[in-house]
Amino acid sequence: MAALRAYPAPGNRAGADTALASDVVFFLTVYLVLTLALPSYLTITALGSLGRPSTLWGLLALFWWGFERLRRTTTLRSGSRAVRWSLLLFLAAVLLSYAVSNLQGIPPNESSPADSGLLRAAGWVGIALLANDGITSIRRWQVLLGRLILLGGLSALLGLAQFVAGQSLLEWLTLPGFSAESGHSASTRGDFIRPAGMSTQPLEYAVVLAMTLPPALSLALTDRGRSTAARWWPALALALIALLSGSRSAFIGVAVGLAAMLPTWSAAVRTRMLAALAALLALLYVSVPGIGGTIRGMFQSLGSDSSSLSRTDSYTAAVEIASRNLFFGRGFGTFLPQYRIFDNGYLTALVEIGMVGLLLLVLVLGSGLWCALRTARTRLPAGSRDRALGSGLAAALLSGAVLLAFFDGLNFSSSAALLFLAVGLAGAYRGLHRPAQPDTPAKTWEEP
Repeated sequence: MAALRAYPAPGNRAGADTALASDVVFFLTVYLVLTLALPSYLTITALGSLGRPSTLWGLLALFWWGFERLRRTTTLRSGSRAVRWSLLLFLAAVLLSYAVSNLQGIPPNESSPADSGLLRAAGWVGIALLANDGITSIRRWQVLLGRLILLGGLSALLGLAQFVAGQSLLEWLTLPGFSAESGHSASTRGDFIRPAGMSTQPLEYAVVLAMTLPPALSLALTDRGRSTAARWWPALALALIALLSGSRSAFIGVAVGLAAMLPTWSAAVRTRMLAALAALLALLYVSVPGIGGTIRGMFQSLGSDSSSLSRTDSYTAAVEIASRNLFFGRGFGTFLPQYRIFDNGYLTALVEIGMVGLLLLVLVLGSGLWCALRTARTRLPAGSRDRALGSGLAAALLSGAVLLAFFDGLNFSSSAALLFLAVGLAGAYRGLHRPAQPDTPAKTWEEP
């Protein structure tokens, strides 16, 4: 692989780290393309459910991270130790759950999902570790975040096209050697289609929108080197399709992200942003007849519709099922949709990887959120671009973590990929703003 080319000699550690940062950002850009620009339901036919391209790329990231750690002769100073260890412990919990479930005996119909779940988790952790430890340049970190925003904006444009056309627009899309693991059919709410972009379903798409919007707003407000149109079109497209998505989760995710960002803005910016939101809502109400009633209906029925009732009824069922394998669960990915759909990623994690795995999942998300928030508030001056981007990343993580309570997010590739990548970016963000220290030789087994 080109990215694993030879680096400068160990004596030129700075040059090696710069080359590594460039290669890591390119590698992670490919991962973003595979995640956001390739339909998430397509898999390599010969590999079945194990052949999702983003999963295979994530496993390659885990191999690269391990290889790079083994070949180093100096102490690793990039990234966040809290993020690194929480990720490794989470992967260990998934492995332990996999081993326990196989030792206890696993039904034949759960064997392949268990293998697939283990590989998916390993791929997510690999991507997060590579982002955390491999991005050693703030400029390259900014480039990767910009590419995430660009792809999110393009995904929003596709969603807008789906809304206007009233269909998914992807029925024609086939790739040689690929097959559809599940269909991509358009669902509706009221008189409108629920866009899903390249995602499997609208709920997964809602996470993509909600997590991409806060960094897009931060970049638009601080990137003075580009024209107004170039800075603002991704944020505008993301906000527009979130309002037209017909998804409560999109509204909740966007609201959480905006609420997290409001305290970081000046009074003037808050006033302008709230006025722009009000104007956008008024424009949609006038130009899209019926959209106002559809949005009101989504929230007026909250608590009494089948979706809400299913979620509330899931708590008792999940606790009862989880109590059979309380600590390590029944195996990640083994609680199949035909058994029950909890519509809550934390409850599903409790059932599949037990109390230990659930706590470590929360630790992963919490460590990423802490890195982004703490670094932005204590290590960077108010009003700086880097501080704004860190605050936007923290808002994205918070939004994704909240939305995980509204659907089985770890069962969908795009939402889980963005969550773990955001955690890795948050760890890298903290490491890049750590006070500089000279490299020291790594301890060996011969040292006392």
